[in-house]
Amino acid sequence: MRITRNKEDYLKAVYELGGKDRKVSNKEISEALKVSAPSVSEMINKLLNDGYIEYISYKGVILTSLGLREAIKIKKRHLLWEVFLVEKLGYDWEDVHEEAEKLEHVTSVKLGKALDEYLNYPKFCPHGNPIVSKEEEIASYISVDSLSQGEKAIVKRLKDKRDLLRYTKDIDLEIGDEIELVDKGKNTIKINKNNEEIELGSEFVKDIYVL
Repeated sequence: MRITRNKEDYLKAVYELGGKDRKVSNKEISEALKVSAPSVSEMINKLLNDGYIEYISYKGVILTSLGLREAIKIKKRHLLWEVFLVEKLGYDWEDVHEEAEKLEHVTSVKLGKALDEYLNYPKFCPHGNPIVSKEEEIASYISVDSLSQGEKAIVKRLKDKRDLLRYTKDIDLEIGDEIELVDKGKNTIKINKNNEEIELGSEFVKDIYVL
């Protein structure tokens, strides 16, 4: 039986916060979903009773195998719709998240499979998030500010934030670009791309992931 949209939102949030491997606090969930602490506590109890999570007092929640399977399915539906909206309908990549948030909740198993096939089983969404069908090992990306001076890397993922995506579009920074960290300042980081120096504001550097 399909779970409610609200429960799906919570499971996906726990998953995105790292709840596959670590304990996620109620505060983190509250901030991610922009809901009150009492609302989080109420939903945690429901998910606990349903067997989707385990709760450790004063430490937080972690997904059970059942919760992880469900969260991965929800996340995959979301990312497939992002691919569809960008590749087939011509949406700008900064505008697809909100639409995909709605579509992920009304996508049946049959439609999800058909969409996946129609898109030729994409491996990544437009922002570089890997699209997985089950628990798989995913390469560990690091944020660009973790690089050392002179170190080179490939841009692999951008956090799905509208301001960030507009910013990277303006400076022509894309998934797959090879960059080199030139200098770290207090408020900016300088990188080199194709012999062109680019300044990244400090508000964005932790949301640009490289490998």
